[in-house]
Amino acid sequence: MSEEYLILHQQNPDMPKIKLFLLFLKGDKRIPEGFRWTISIESKIKAVGFLFKEVKSQIPYCIKEFEYAKKKGYSEGNECLLLALKYEVFLNSIYSLCENLSRVVSFLYPKKDLPQNFNKQKKRFGENPEIDPKYSEILDNFTKWYPEVRAIRDESTHFLSGFITIYGSEYGYFNTPKSERKDTPSEISILNIEAHIEQIYDGLMTFLLEFGNHFINILDKESRIGLPCVLLSSGLMGVKLISLEEYLSGEVGICATPDMDCPIKNSCSAYAKYLELQSNKD
Repeated sequence: MSEEYLILHQQNPDMPKIKLFLLFLKGDKRIPEGFRWTISIESKIKAVGFLFKEVKSQIPYCIKEFEYAKKKGYSEGNECLLLALKYEVFLNSIYSLCENLSRVVSFLYPKKDLPQNFNKQKKRFGENPEIDPKYSEILDNFTKWYPEVRAIRDESTHFLSGFITIYGSEYGYFNTPKSERKDTPSEISILNIEAHIEQIYDGLMTFLLEFGNHFINILDKESRIGLPCVLLSSGLMGVKLISLEEYLSGEVGICATPDMDCPIKNSCSAYAKYLELQSNKD
């Protein structure tokens, strides 16, 4: 009886380009420790999504706590405090993700001496769009949410935490900045936390799509990566070698584990490609 197995990856050249970018990022030799940068960015994107849901799910608890305080005249305020903290952590997770992206961009342009900090790099592309006109345009059009995220994150991280405000039926956030940076706002006042995080999250997701659509063209298309393709119940894993160019053109790559007793070997195009190459060598 054939060993049970699980297909780990189904090729899909039409998947969002940001996912393809992260899949093949590890194969670009300009990026040191590309595999770790891939894992880090993927994890941070997931973290943003998790925290977005956490903030939204915390809002009803804050509302309930406030309604209780109106009736009883007192409240410990823990649920609204937790809402403020989750909100700040959510924005910090976006800041952290952007820092990872800017470092990868700096690796992709090794001769341009780009700043690794996202904010400084954004300014550099704005001042010198000839470095990469398309990415300069993307930063200009799709990161208008970033200055506000940075301002709230920096104040809550380096100075004072903000607090929840209530305007009628809307639950917002307020902080008085202490930073002496020139671009520091005089006050931070968000009238509706839920509407704000939805706006920020949607803006970030749009930016990531545009980022992937552009930088998929900047990656090395010829270098092959090892792509896990099948997992056996015994724990053995099949791997094939494939380049971005091959992936986008619908080619299957070459089996990298031909000696493994793979139950789909006889129907696998990557294994057939391996046999073909071996035959040509002979």
